[in-house]
Amino acid sequence: METIDWQQFYPFLFGAGWIIVAMLAFWLGRRSGKKQERVSAMKLRWKQRQTVISHYRKDLQSHLLKIEALEQELKRLNEESESYEEKLADIAHYRQKILICEQQIKQLSAEEPENVALSLLYKLKDDPTHTNPSRQEWDALFALTDILFNRILMTLSEKYGLTRHEQEICCLLKWEFNRKEQLAIFNNTSDALTKSKQRLKKKLQLDDKSDLELFIRSYL
Repeated sequence: METIDWQQFYPFLFGAGWIIVAMLAFWLGRRSGKKQERVSAMKLRWKQRQTVISHYRKDLQSHLLKIEALEQELKRLNEESESYEEKLADIAHYRQKILICEQQIKQLSAEEPENVALSLLYKLKDDPTHTNPSRQEWDALFALTDILFNRILMTLSEKYGLTRHEQEICCLLKWEFNRKEQLAIFNNTSDALTKSKQRLKKKLQLDDKSDLELFIRSYL
């Protein structure tokens, strides 16, 4: 019986291995690129919405000032004069405009979860010390994180039974908040945060030499 010489297949296997590695790297690169595109698109929509809201707020303030000026002028006019009636009509006109502005602001401010999450991220980055996220804002940020990062928080929570605070830590690590920012957001001492992370590492079954931040940021 003829013996198969496997050495002759080594170049082929080596080449095939490199092709597989290259394809995997390409797939991961495209996946990462799509996530960045989605984040950029959401940021752009959020900024555009804030610009429109700012426009309506300026209009609303302008209408209020006009009404105030008209009301002051009315006091100087005779109630039976023609000018008085004209001013009343102008006031009604601007009050109608104010209602329209308020409706637009209310509609635009009723943001979708992804916009709530992006707004929160901006606030946390700009001023982590004075930003105190509500439960609803955290939930929106959790949801966005799971959408963009392959359900990382849901997967880790289901697999390891993470507490809500541990999910918050994982969330901030995934968005690459540094330790100083984490301390400010949680309004916590350095020792307390270290202990929380140690408990989290234990739950995630990581040894002492493992880097928790690296594990979360590279988790797929």
